[in-house]
Amino acid sequence: MAAEAEVLRLVQGADWTRLRLAAEANDGTQVLLAPGRRYREQTPDGLRGCDGERPWRMPSTGDDRNAHSTGKPQPPLPMLFCPAWLLRSSRIEVRGHVTACGRDALHVVVTERATIGDRVMPRRLRSGQTEALVDAELGILLRVTWFPPEDADPDIESPEVTELVSLDLDPATDAAQFAAPPGSVVGETWSEAMEAGGPAAAVAKTAAGLAAGGLSALIRYWPTARARTGADPADPEAAMPAGDPPPEISPAGRLAGPQVSDEVLRVLHDSGTAAFQATMHEWIDYPAIVSQVPEGLRRAGFGGIGMLLDTLAEHPGEPVHTVSVLRVGGPGRFQIDYQQQVKKRPMTIASDGQRRWVVSQDRMTVGPARQPPSDVADLADASWLLECRIAGGALIMAGDRPAYRLDVVRGDAPWLPLMVLFPAAVAVVDAELGIILSLTSYLGGKPVRRYELRDVTSGPADFRVDLPPGLHAEPEPDPPAPMGDVTPLKAAGAVAHEVGKEAAKAVRNFLRRLGSP
Repeated sequence: MAAEAEVLRLVQGADWTRLRLAAEANDGTQVLLAPGRRYREQTPDGLRGCDGERPWRMPSTGDDRNAHSTGKPQPPLPMLFCPAWLLRSSRIEVRGHVTACGRDALHVVVTERATIGDRVMPRRLRSGQTEALVDAELGILLRVTWFPPEDADPDIESPEVTELVSLDLDPATDAAQFAAPPGSVVGETWSEAMEAGGPAAAVAKTAAGLAAGGLSALIRYWPTARARTGADPADPEAAMPAGDPPPEISPAGRLAGPQVSDEVLRVLHDSGTAAFQATMHEWIDYPAIVSQVPEGLRRAGFGGIGMLLDTLAEHPGEPVHTVSVLRVGGPGRFQIDYQQQVKKRPMTIASDGQRRWVVSQDRMTVGPARQPPSDVADLADASWLLECRIAGGALIMAGDRPAYRLDVVRGDAPWLPLMVLFPAAVAVVDAELGIILSLTSYLGGKPVRRYELRDVTSGPADFRVDLPPGLHAEPEPDPPAPMGDVTPLKAAGAVAHEVGKEAAKAVRNFLRRLGSP
């Protein structure tokens, strides 16, 4: 257990933004890092970097797409330098110390662990076994090897290895190495691109319009938005609770609180298997979210932006508040009863681990078991918090349950869940069950979304679904399209599907970067 705790602490705390190093990977990628998000990365596909403020890239010959770009710096070699993906829904076995690139490292074997969320991990971690060499000081990965499942065809699938073949932790660096070279494309903020005029504005407007269309879909298909028309106007809890103060974040994006304890890391890592019952409350403040969209985008009343504004007109005033009753029996077994009865929205979604039922007012469908909706999955399996930057962990009482209070900042890895769409949050995690009792997300220092589990009790071992009598179960449509299981990111992606891969990328970036400086 001591060795596992050491790996959890190292990997969760790895921070590429503080490193100074020069490295080469086995695919030929060369990276130079310096503290403050400065990097230069030469890959087989081209050259990119960041001077600490602005990302840049050298377009390849004949590459006329994205003549201008927007966004924040993205980590180089994220598979190795953002290693917390290893910790989500996994089992860790430490085989001992080895040497790699002249560094002391821990040889770790990582296998999938069945959880309530049952997510697909990056790079197919859940499809087979993953071995990693974790730098015993820095927490970054020096090597990752994925082994295909035992039943895989050896002529088609073989082990995949990503590793550093050289590493220098004391390279000579200067500012010029990270500056954008002549002819490169320098990243701009959305507002700057809009105000620049010419090709820059055209590209930004196209991306922003597509992204806003995705955000419109997010609002339209989010379960609380669908419940809006059925909300009780006299709801005494319509206003979002004030919650905890937002996390204190430095200009470099770091949290001011103390490092979390090994016990908190263990609770998060082991999360996702507890059986429990609870009442789930959710609040989301759409006007507050859109108030953070740059002014230049809000002035652009066209395409997706117009769709976004039209959608927001349907959801004015107070935050939307919805209530659901949850019963979770462990991985694959759950029942969600929605309290608002709304047209085209399920009354119940339930799964016994083999089959899943979706119940509406006059119809019930049955099909193969699937994971619960993303919000329920992410509350029941808190291991995704390990992929964020977290601090604190003070033991508090949440109602009558002991819990840990955590400050949370969205991390840099590109595979973070939608729960961390917003830059900062406060999470309260049950010390016994490992579930998230409350999660308050902040944008511009203001709470814009809150989940809360109340009346939490440990669930019975003999979980059974409770379906209404008198309804015949019809086979689930193919492709399945029950509204209650349409996640916001899927909805946003659907909007952009007709305009291709670059549009989908614009949607994802826009959603994840809302509120970023």
